[in-house]
Amino acid sequence: MKKNWQVKINQDGTLFIHGKKKDSNVIDLFGQNQVEYGLCIYAHYLRPLRKLLNRLFPKATIKNLEAIEEIIRDEFLRHQSVSALKSLLDEEEIPYRSYSNVA
Repeated sequence: MKKNWQVKINQDGTLFIHGKKKDSNVIDLFGQNQVEYGLCIYAHYLRPLRKLLNRLFPKATIKNLEAIEEIIRDEFLRHQSVSALKSLLDEEEIPYRSYSNVA
């Protein structure tokens, strides 16, 4: 199920991982049938996330927010899955919020 995942850290420091997928079972008030799925990690939890990524990928250099985006994009969205990332977040007890809504 391809959702064209994207990673973005906004100006507030919140990390968003999101993707859109057409779903013929859902149509909103305006006739749209795309559903956006994703998860977000709030800014004050980026430090534990950075520590986790440093431990998982010791050869990677994480010195800024763009490096966090790049590692998540390369390692989890291209090679593994968002579910794998969610499992790691659960194991490390790093809070995140999952969401899905009509885009």
